[in-house]
Amino acid sequence: MPLQALAQAERPSAPTQITPIVELLSDQPSVARDRRLYELAVALFKSIEAGRETDVDAARAVMARALRTAAEGGVAVAWIDYGRCLWNGWGVAEDREAALAAYKTAAARGADYGNYLAAYNLYWTFQRYDEAYAHAQKALQDDPGGDTRYLLGLMAYNGRGRPKDVAESLRLHREAAKLGQPDAMFELFVFAMNGIGERGNALFYLREAAKREQPRAMANLGALHATGEFGVEKNFEESVRWYRAAADKGIARAAAALGIMALRGEGMPRDETAARDYFARAEALGFDLEPFLRANGIALP
Repeated sequence: MPLQALAQAERPSAPTQITPIVELLSDQPSVARDRRLYELAVALFKSIEAGRETDVDAARAVMARALRTAAEGGVAVAWIDYGRCLWNGWGVAEDREAALAAYKTAAARGADYGNYLAAYNLYWTFQRYDEAYAHAQKALQDDPGGDTRYLLGLMAYNGRGRPKDVAESLRLHREAAKLGQPDAMFELFVFAMNGIGERGNALFYLREAAKREQPRAMANLGALHATGEFGVEKNFEESVRWYRAAADKGIARAAAALGIMALRGEGMPRDETAARDYFARAEALGFDLEPFLRANGIALP
């Protein structure tokens, strides 16, 4: 099908973010066109996420086309977003190896964040640790939020892609935390509680991570407020607040703890219906509820 005919076929009858992209795809390739295509594709993504596109599949297909065209036209960062389309199956067939290749291409063409995405996915998804380490080293040159240092800290601690070195891991986590990386802050809390680093700073790191909505930190802070341990004020209302925040981030144990607190009327009115809802939520998140309830002397209402 000729491109112009394709443009007519894809053009919707109602105004949408799709229309200007389809029209621009019919223009002659140029640096200006490809940069504009990338800008419009990003705007279309935001429109999809906001629920403003009635035909999401069609919108994603046009977005992916625009991103690939812009990438091939020389917009290096477009390779990152096209890689995300490949990774998630947005408008194209899901192909995570191809997504990884797109991230590497972005990095090779000057979009440094591609190195971080390659390293992150090589580590967590593909478990190709040597490759992950090599890309993370390259990503260090542009690490404003500490994400790369945190990832390298995990590699050092676990001996993946490099020899195990706990002292180096601690150094990298501290550097990441100084840059505001919440996962690194939480790990520093865990380190301190296990005798690595300064135990006196453990609560500081936990609170800083929780403020930045690190899910495990919020759950742990909820637990400490429930028990009054480690110098934290026992306060059921604060415990409920942090547990709810953690449960909203997908921490199943926090949802289960809220169920117990609802049954006992701790930090909230006693409410068996709410307790059942919290327990159901915990199970939906994959939590093994029965042993937890037995350990707390609770029978399902």
